[in-house]
Amino acid sequence: MSRSTALFLALVLGCGPGRMVRRGKVNEEAVAQVRRTLPDIRGLPFRAPVPALAMPPADIRATLAREIDQSYSPADLEHLETVYRHLGFLTADQGLRPALERIYEEEAGGFYDPRQKRLVLASRALHSVGFLGLLSSIAGRDLVGEFLLSHELTHALQDQHWGLPVTPDPMLDGHGDRLLARHALLEGDATLAGFAYVLGGTPDRDTIAWIERRLHTLPGDLAARYPDTPDIIRTTLAFQYDEGTAFAGWALAAGGWPAVNAVEADPPDSTEQVLHPARYFATRERPRAIRLGGTQPLEAAGWVPTLEDTLGELQLRVLARHALPAERAASVADGWAGDRLRAFGRGDALLLVWMTAWDSPDEAREFAAAMPSIAAAARVERREDRVLVLTSSENLDLDALAARVWGATDAGSAPADTLREPPHDARHDVP
Repeated sequence: MSRSTALFLALVLGCGPGRMVRRGKVNEEAVAQVRRTLPDIRGLPFRAPVPALAMPPADIRATLAREIDQSYSPADLEHLETVYRHLGFLTADQGLRPALERIYEEEAGGFYDPRQKRLVLASRALHSVGFLGLLSSIAGRDLVGEFLLSHELTHALQDQHWGLPVTPDPMLDGHGDRLLARHALLEGDATLAGFAYVLGGTPDRDTIAWIERRLHTLPGDLAARYPDTPDIIRTTLAFQYDEGTAFAGWALAAGGWPAVNAVEADPPDSTEQVLHPARYFATRERPRAIRLGGTQPLEAAGWVPTLEDTLGELQLRVLARHALPAERAASVADGWAGDRLRAFGRGDALLLVWMTAWDSPDEAREFAAAMPSIAAAARVERREDRVLVLTSSENLDLDALAARVWGATDAGSAPADTLREPPHDARHDVP
């Protein structure tokens, strides 16, 4: 669901393209200056031109609507919403598409379009308040516009060197947690590059820490600005900029932009690694690959698979937070080692088969003990370091289904951790 980068730039900076757009058209001279300077600051050359154009709000809305259409069919959105409502991520009157469209339309100041390989700027500048807006008036520079443009052009650099994801995973073979972790790296890298451009050079450790502190306010800012938007959307968006910048900051503080480039070439496997950077940079904890089995008789009985995906630690936090205090929810989700969720539909009925793996039996026990508070109607069964969750809106023989799933599922052995030298000082040495 991470399609536009303009949202959080507007939230943290109160920004629009400012002087980068004049009378509804791109200020080519100002944009060219950023294009010339950014490669030296970010340490990456442009391999191809990146055209920039200004769009009126109506055209931006249409572009974002097409992006949603290209990512999700109406049936896909319906299946996803059904599962999200069952998990408690959406209320009965909330829809994913209206929430996404509203949050992007109201804040879109500019974005890089990886499908068209172009930069889009809003032809009508948004308000320019916040700390960069104030500094702009003092310095006589459009720091807000420079930040926005350098951030988005960094996405163009990423696209030209490593490629940006544009093709969604199939609904029946989703890897959403891994994709979200990749987006967090991309946004964290681009956010740091935007600050580097405004500052005139790579930020040092103290400046990186200051940037991270500023971004820690984003979840609260977003909740205050969009209280009716589903928490799952707000949280996954905030994560990309808040936690993503902290994650990329580990690499930048350790070895500058070459270290960030190395991570871009070998991105994180899970939101767990982004939430706990030491689990990538020190001892890399790779998620277990779970292959669900034992569900074939369901299809013979008329149940149709509608979705299969990995939720990951971040979405587990959100799920647990609906029933538990935030600190307790984070503790329940910590220790995640992998999961796989498969959804089936039959008429209006829904069945979820969800296998989770944990770092230890104790952490699996903690998750299993919390599940009755999170999903009271679910059948929960733990075996060693794995927990199976079954939930159905129909009266089914869940005992027999659980036995089949346990017997046929390959939960994967815990992969060998990749040992790394600690990347930098104890400021970041937090699990």
